[in-house]
Amino acid sequence: MTLNTITMLTTLLLSWCAAPAAAFAQGPGVKELLDAQLRGIRLTQKPDGSYGQGLTDTAHVVIALSLGPRAYRAEDGPFIRNALSYLNEGGLSAAAEAERDQLVAFALQSNDARAFEVTISALQKRSQLAAELASPFAGETRAAEQILMAIPRDASVSVRAEACARAAVAYRAGMEKAEAPKPPAVNEAYERGVDYLASQLGESGMWEAFGQPEPGISALAARAMLGSARPEMRAKAGPVLDQLLALQKPDGSIHAGRVAVYTTSIAIGALAARGNDADLEAIVKAANYLRITQADEGEGYSEDDKFYGGIGYGNDLRPDLSNLQYALQALKESGAKSDDPAFQRAIKFLERSQNLREVNPKAYYNGEDDNKLVVSGDDGGAIYYPGNSMAGYVELADGTLVARSYGSMTYALLKCYLFAGLDATDPRVAAAIAWIERNWTVEVNPGFDSLRDPRAAAQGLYYYYLSLAQCLSETGMKFVTTPDGKKHDWRLELQRKLLDVQLEDGSWINEAAPRWWEGNPVLCTGYALNALHASLPKQ
Repeated sequence: MTLNTITMLTTLLLSWCAAPAAAFAQGPGVKELLDAQLRGIRLTQKPDGSYGQGLTDTAHVVIALSLGPRAYRAEDGPFIRNALSYLNEGGLSAAAEAERDQLVAFALQSNDARAFEVTISALQKRSQLAAELASPFAGETRAAEQILMAIPRDASVSVRAEACARAAVAYRAGMEKAEAPKPPAVNEAYERGVDYLASQLGESGMWEAFGQPEPGISALAARAMLGSARPEMRAKAGPVLDQLLALQKPDGSIHAGRVAVYTTSIAIGALAARGNDADLEAIVKAANYLRITQADEGEGYSEDDKFYGGIGYGNDLRPDLSNLQYALQALKESGAKSDDPAFQRAIKFLERSQNLREVNPKAYYNGEDDNKLVVSGDDGGAIYYPGNSMAGYVELADGTLVARSYGSMTYALLKCYLFAGLDATDPRVAAAIAWIERNWTVEVNPGFDSLRDPRAAAQGLYYYYLSLAQCLSETGMKFVTTPDGKKHDWRLELQRKLLDVQLEDGSWINEAAPRWWEGNPVLCTGYALNALHASLPKQ
C-alpha cells in the first residue's frame, strides 16, 4: 500500500470519525467520541512510533490515550508503546524548549511516571520546570464532549491530536472533581436493583432464561436479594435457595444439567450468605464436589501438566481461570482456609495463567482452531488459561505470540493468590497489583484492543466489576495508585460508575457487548448488586 493510499484512507476515516452526534443511537459520550478520533489518528503512526509532525503531536496523542476513559498503557500495543518510546528517546535528544519539554514530560507522566522517571526529571531540570507538572491546557474550560464535538471534519492530525489531549485532560479533571456517591444514594440504588429483580421472578419461582428456570443466574440474584435492607425482600431469596438445594446431585453439585461448577459455586456463596445452619451439610457436599473437579493427582495429573490445579466447567478436561476463581471463592465462603490443598494446588495453574516469565517460562498451545504456540509476556497480568486469552494476542517482531492480559482475569488471579495465603511481598502478587495500577479503570474491561474494535473492552464488563470488587475487598486496599501518582478510592469510583449507568427501572445491562450473557438484565443486575455489596467497607 502506497503512502498516498494510506493518506487517502486516513482522510476518509478521519472524516467519518467527525460524524455528528445524530449518527449515534443515544448520543455519544466521551469514550465513543474519543474512540472515533483515535481510531483514525492511529492509522497515521509512523514507523518510528511518532504521530503527526513529531514530538508535540505524539505527546498529544499519548496524553489522549493515557488519560482518556480507556487509560491505555504500553502493554496495550504498538500504537502507544512505540509512541512512548519515541517520546522517551526523542524528548531529550531534541533541543531544549520549555513548552515542548513540559508537554513531553506531562505525556510520559500521564502514562507511567515511575517507568519514565529519569526522562521526566531530566526534562524538568533542563527547562527548569516545576516539580509538579501542571496541565499544558490550564486555561481550558470546556467539557470533554464539547471539545471533541467541535473538531472540524477536515481537521489535520495535529489539530485532532491536540483536541483529543485537551478532552482527555478535561475528562480526567471532571472525574476527580465528581462528588462521591453518598451512602444513602448507594443504598437507594441497591434497593432499586432489588425491586427490579423481584419484578422479574418467573412463575417457576426462580429467575428464568428463554422461559426456563436458570439456576446460576437465580443463585446470583438471590444472593443480591439477601443484601437488601428490607426483610421482605431478603425473604424472597429463601424459596429460590430452597429450589437450588433441591437440585443438589449425589456428588454434591448443584445445577440443572449445565455449567455445573459456576452454578454450584454461586449457590454455595448464596447459601453461605443466608446463614442457616440447616444449609451447612449441603454447603460441605457442594464444596467437596468442587474439590473433586480440580485437575490433580486424583485424575492422573502431575504438577508438570499444563492444567494441574485448575478447575473447568465440570464436564470437560480444560480448566480455566474464570471457573477456578468462582470455585475458590465458593471454597473460601464455605470456610476453607489458605492452607486448604485445593488453594495450594491452584497456585500452579495461577502461575501458568500469569504473564510473568519468572514463574511461567514455558510456551503453551492456545487450544484454538489454529492451535498456535504462545509464550508468556511479562506484564504481570493474567489470561483465561495457559496460552489462551479472550482478549486476543500480540504478535512480536519475530512472529511469536503473547496472550494479552486483561482486567477480569487479573483480578481473578490476584484474588486466588490471596486465598492461597500469598501476600503483597510475593513477586507474583506484586506483579498483579502493578498491572492493576497501570490499567486502573471502571470504564472498560482493560486489556482488549479497543481501537480495533470499540466494543471489545465492553465484553464481560459487569463480570469485571464483580471480580474487581471482590478482589480489592480481599486485598484490604483503600486506594489504587496509578502510575501518575494519583490515588483512586476504588470503592467510590466503582460505586459512582454503577450508579451512573443504572437504568430507570433499577436494572443494569451491557448494551454495548451482550457476549457472555450480559445482554440479560437479570444477570447484569445480579453482578452489579453483588459488586456494590462487595464495595462496602468490611464491618
